[in-house]
Amino acid sequence: MNKTYGDRHILQEVSFALHKGERVGLVGVNGCGKSTLLKCITGEVAPDSGEVSIAAGHSLAYLEQIPRYTSESTLWEIVMGAYRSLLEMREEMRNLEQSMAQAGENLDRVMNRYAQVTEDYERVNGFACESIARRILIGLGFDEREFNRRADEFSGGQKTRIALARLLAEEPDILLLDEPTNHLDLAALEWLEEFLSNYRGSVLLVSHDRRFLDKVVTRILDLHQGKLYSYPGNYTDFRRQKRVRWEALEKAYRKQQEEIKAAEEFIRRYKAGVKARQARGRQTRLQRLHRIEHPGQEATISNWNMEVKVASGQDVLTISGLSKSYPANHLFSGINLLLRKGERAALIGPNGCGKSTLLKIIVGEEEADEGQCRLGSKVCLGYFAQEHEGLDPESSVLDELVYNSDCTIEEARTMLGRMLFRGDDVFKKVKDLSGGERARLALLKMLLTEANFLVLDEPTNHMDMESRLVVEDMLSQFEGTMLIVSHDRALIDSLATRVLVFEEHALVSYTGNYSDYKEAKLRQHEVKDTENKPKSITEQQAYRQRQKELQRNLNRLNREKAEAEANLEELEKRLEKVEKELADPKVFADAEAVASLGKEHQELMEKYEQVFYHWEQLNQRWEEATQESE
Repeated sequence: MNKTYGDRHILQEVSFALHKGERVGLVGVNGCGKSTLLKCITGEVAPDSGEVSIAAGHSLAYLEQIPRYTSESTLWEIVMGAYRSLLEMREEMRNLEQSMAQAGENLDRVMNRYAQVTEDYERVNGFACESIARRILIGLGFDEREFNRRADEFSGGQKTRIALARLLAEEPDILLLDEPTNHLDLAALEWLEEFLSNYRGSVLLVSHDRRFLDKVVTRILDLHQGKLYSYPGNYTDFRRQKRVRWEALEKAYRKQQEEIKAAEEFIRRYKAGVKARQARGRQTRLQRLHRIEHPGQEATISNWNMEVKVASGQDVLTISGLSKSYPANHLFSGINLLLRKGERAALIGPNGCGKSTLLKIIVGEEEADEGQCRLGSKVCLGYFAQEHEGLDPESSVLDELVYNSDCTIEEARTMLGRMLFRGDDVFKKVKDLSGGERARLALLKMLLTEANFLVLDEPTNHMDMESRLVVEDMLSQFEGTMLIVSHDRALIDSLATRVLVFEEHALVSYTGNYSDYKEAKLRQHEVKDTENKPKSITEQQAYRQRQKELQRNLNRLNREKAEAEANLEELEKRLEKVEKELADPKVFADAEAVASLGKEHQELMEKYEQVFYHWEQLNQRWEEATQESE
C-alpha cells in the first residue's frame, strides 16, 4: 500500500497481515500516518496504490480519535443498538407467540418458526445482551443514572467513550481502535486492558500508553518514515528489539558509507589514468549498489541540568480542611495534605473527582469553599496547565524560549533539540504546532524558570511515545518538589515517590509509585502515616469490626448468589418444559393452549433475563468483597 500527501510519502510499500485472534499495536511518532493507515483499511481514505483484503464474512469496526455523535438517542439506546439483530429476534418471538392463537391451519409453520428463532436466540446468548451492555458501560466509567441521557448532551471525551462502548458491544471480528485510552480514567483504562486481553476477535490499535500496549498486544507494527516494521511481543519487547536493529543498521550504514567514500576517492584519482578501467568498474558498482538508508536519530538520555536555583523550605505545600463543590457536583471535602521538599506526588482518581480543580486552587486560579492552601517558605511555583495559555500563538518556538528565559539563542536551540524540535522546527509559529509539540514547549519554558515546585496537569497528553520518554527523562532529573496529575502509569512509576488518591471525596496517601499503590490496594494494607506510628487500640478495634462486617457481607452475598442460581436453574427447567409442550403435535390442535404456553414462555424469558442480570451483579459484588476481605 502507498499513500502520499503532496510531496510527502506517508505510506511506502506497506504490507502486513492481521491474523485471527491477534492483538497488534501500531506505533510511531505523531503525524507519521497511523490514523491514515487505519482509514485506508476501513475505506475512508483511498490509498494511491495497493489493496486491503478482508476475509469473507468477517465484520470490521473502527473507533476514530474524534467521534461524530450528534444523535438524539440515549446512551443506553446507542449501545443496545449493537444488538439490533437480537432485539429483532426477541420481537419476532413475541409476535409469533401472539399469532399462535389465530394461526389456524398455519399453526405448524408458526410453531416451527418459533422453535427455530428461540433456538437461535438462546444459542447467541440473547437473554444476556442487557447485562453485557451494562457491564461495558460501567466498566468504561458511566454511572447507571446516565444511561437515559441523550448522547448529544455528553462532552467530547464522554462521546469517545460512548463510541467505544458501542464498538465493544458489537464484538466485531476485527476491531480497529485509534487512541482508545483517551479520556479514560485509570480504573476504566485497566478494565479495557482486561477486556481486550480476553477479546476473541482480532485487534489493531494505536496507542501511546506503554503499559496498555505491554498488557494487551502480542505484536508491534512500527510505522517509521513511511515504512512498516513488525516486531513480535509487547511494547517492552519491541523497544529492546528496535534498539538492537537500530545499532545493526547504524553499523552497516557507517561501514557502507566508508566503502562508498573510498570508492569515490579511487574513481576521482584514477578515472583518467592507467587504472581508468578499474575506476569505471567501481563507478558501475556504485551506481548499482543498494544503499542502506540512515536509520535516523535514536532517542538518548540527556543531561538536562535540572538543578534548582533557589531552595525552598522543608514544608512546600500545606492543605488544611479544603472543600470544593459546584451546584450539581460535590468534589471533595476536608482534605488535608503536607507536601515536603523533594517529594514527587502523583494525584489520581476517577474522571470528574476534582483533580484539576485542586491544582487550580493550589496555584490560585480557583477558590476553595472552605479550608486553606498555603505555599511554604521560598517556594517558587511552576504550573503546567492542559490548555497551555502561557504560549504566544504568534511567536516562533525559538523566540518563545529566548525571550522568556536567560538562554542564549545557541543554548535555546540545544535545549529545543533535546526536546525534539530539530532543524527548522524551531522557526515554526506556536499556533502551527500540534498539541504534543505545544505541551513540550510549555514544559521546557516552565523548567527554565526558577521554579522549585512543579504542579503538572497531564503533562504527556497528546504526546507520542518518543516525546513521553524525553519528558520522563527531563522530569526525572528535576531536583525540586512535584505534584502531578496523570493517567500515564509508566510516567507515575518513573517519577512518583507518593501517590495521592481521591477516594469517596477524600484524599488518601500511599507511599511509593503507582505499582506500589496497586500492590497495596490488592493486599489491602492499611495506609500508614509518614512517621510509621503503630495503630492505636481504637484503630485495631475498628479494623477488626471492619473485617467482621466484610465477612457478614460475604456470607450474605453467598446466600443471595446461591438463591439466584437456584432460581435460574428452576427457570431453565420450566422453560424446557414449556418448549417441549409447544413442540408436542397434540398441542397444535388447541389454539388456546398454544397461546397460553406462548405467553408463559415470554414471561419466563423476561424473568430469566432479570434474574440472570441480578446474578451477574451479585457475582461482581462477591468478587469485589472477596478481594477486600483478603
